[in-house]
Amino acid sequence: MKNITYFLPCKPSSIYINIDDRCLNDCLFCIKREGPVFYGSDLSLTGNYPSASEIVLSLKNMQGWDLLREIVFCGMGEPLLRYDCVLDVCSEIRELRKSEISIRVDTAGLWWSNNKRLDILDHIDILSVSLNAENTAKYEELCNPKIDKAYDVLMDFLKNIKNSEETYKTTGRHFPQIRLSIVDTSEEQFIPTSGRQGYAEGTFPVADYDACKKIADSFGWPLILKKLFRDSRDEYWKDKSFEESCARGIPLEFCKNCSYRH
Repeated sequence: MKNITYFLPCKPSSIYINIDDRCLNDCLFCIKREGPVFYGSDLSLTGNYPSASEIVLSLKNMQGWDLLREIVFCGMGEPLLRYDCVLDVCSEIRELRKSEISIRVDTAGLWWSNNKRLDILDHIDILSVSLNAENTAKYEELCNPKIDKAYDVLMDFLKNIKNSEETYKTTGRHFPQIRLSIVDTSEEQFIPTSGRQGYAEGTFPVADYDACKKIADSFGWPLILKKLFRDSRDEYWKDKSFEESCARGIPLEFCKNCSYRH
């Protein structure tokens, strides 16, 4: 099915699921600002969101389905705005592939403002949460949230995950790996043009890594520093060999010696 799944060049054996194009943030650094084409895939959904059965069928029918080692819910929007759909897909994947495949969800966490559920933790192996900034002011500037008190919502979300982690471990239940992430916006030439508007050279806001690391450490979770995408719209990603190579878990030859990791 078009628009549902895609690959990243440096993550062969991982497939990404584009489940929603809505987001409660409008980040200045988001690649979505430059349009829906991403590493050769048109990820536009225009409100036509795939059902759980369509997503599972798309995965089962793809070349190399049995070779995949990771499934990631991460596309042009917030996957957990379609919370029940994510749960249904996770359940189907577990039934089909058991523990031989890892399931990860990438989230901004702001859906928590309207949906206080954490049963997703029972179904995944990794939850990656976009921290993005060390305080409210920086978060508001970088992320342009569409809800009030977004950073407070995010912090409350993280605190509730931590409480759940302690409960899970006390009772011996499986608990997924939690990690926080920020984006390195210091290479401002790779910020989408619309995101850079109004900023003189050298003035674009950058998350304070050390301060964000302290937040992550306070929860006992790792902090991931993500680089900006810089070549995701290049024409060579449209070559069919890219998708076929990733589906087999084999990076393209020119990716092997790449010093930049996506």
